[in-house]
Amino acid sequence: MFCLSLVFAQKVLILENLSIGKSFKFFTGDDIGIRVNDTTPKVSGKITEILDSSIIIANRDAFDLKEIAVVYKQRRGIQIVSSSLMAFGTLYLGVDAVNNVIHGGHPVINADVAVISAAIVAAGGVLQLFSKRKCKISKEKWHLKIIDQVRVKSP
Repeated sequence: MFCLSLVFAQKVLILENLSIGKSFKFFTGDDIGIRVNDTTPKVSGKITEILDSSIIIANRDAFDLKEIAVVYKQRRGIQIVSSSLMAFGTLYLGVDAVNNVIHGGHPVINADVAVISAAIVAAGGVLQLFSKRKCKISKEKWHLKIIDQVRVKSP
């Protein structure tokens, strides 16, 4: 009886593609974006609850797994690189401008530095377009299912 108190089950939403062998787990509190069909707008937010056959997003919208047509998965690595590039491009321009002001440089913002900085920021902006992966739910490609994941708490 003592061991049973240390074990608990948590429902997990699994997005899997059996043809390429990829799967992604979504837990309560994870960000997710979904679309029910082509005419409805995309719904995004944190998963607040995972039930037996449905999920609740942002404490307001409940969706049955059978009605979800598209899942948008965040790509954290691309998002981090994109944000870093945009921050670095802005910082590079700012540091060069401050350096020119301190040392009395005539054009405060050099044209070549502005072009390089703009290119770095633009590259980060373009990467933002690829920071979400669109997974269409179908029998041939991506599947959604909910499982109970058993976890053991360490004492």
